[in-house]
Amino acid sequence: MIERLRTLSPGMRFAGYVVGAFLLFLLAVGVGALAAFVLSWQFDAPPAVSVGRSVPGSTTLETTAWEPENTATKPSSDTDSLDGAAYEASFVHRATDGNSRGDYTYISDPSIDGKPNAVVLVSPTSDRADIGTAGYRHNIGVWYEGGAGQWAIFNQDLAAVPAGATFKVVVPKASAGFVHYAKRQNTAGHYTYLDNRLTNGRPDLVLSVTQSWNPGGGRGVYNNHPVGVQYDAKLKEWAIYNRDGAPIPEGAAFNFSVSSGANELPR
Repeated sequence: MIERLRTLSPGMRFAGYVVGAFLLFLLAVGVGALAAFVLSWQFDAPPAVSVGRSVPGSTTLETTAWEPENTATKPSSDTDSLDGAAYEASFVHRATDGNSRGDYTYISDPSIDGKPNAVVLVSPTSDRADIGTAGYRHNIGVWYEGGAGQWAIFNQDLAAVPAGATFKVVVPKASAGFVHYAKRQNTAGHYTYLDNRLTNGRPDLVLSVTQSWNPGGGRGVYNNHPVGVQYDAKLKEWAIYNRDGAPIPEGAAFNFSVSSGANELPR
């Protein structure tokens, strides 16, 4: 082919070179387009899936097959939803060496276990004549022990809870219980006034109260005094007060249950 080109005139040889170069260019463009098409097909093809194991020799993370989570919530009954407004509990707790630690005794029930915001009311019972309502000579309260995730009954004076002491425990319905905090704006001397829609303007109610050392957990406030409740007709509000006339400390908290009946904890 080269010898034939040499026999041609210079003009014809130049034309031959141009034609040859053009053909080589077309050939190169064709090969490149074909390669691009093949690579594009490979990248667009769906990847192979390896469920439950990784490809040997690869660094891909091991995967596990899964199905979309069902986020529907099962309707709850009174016993399923212990925080619901329809649930209440009432039981008797007996202090023993196993459930007591010095000045407090742990109480346990599904309605309050692990629930620092529960409203818990307690009172000594007359199960034993010497440690009954009249004979139990300690101001009591309840507190939440976060480490154990349990509520406990305690003596405000830090005296040991005697083994065998029994207490009635009531967890009111959410619609009938609340927590009151003594603050500067609602406390005067040994009185602290409730401003609550459940109690305002309702002198016929029966209110039960238990001192709560630390609603919600954390640090709390002691009020080692016997307490009572009284309705103020002028203000149309209920008040809690220290029966011995001692000032109520700021930050003191009280659990309340509200009822129009008579079957409540003794005050």
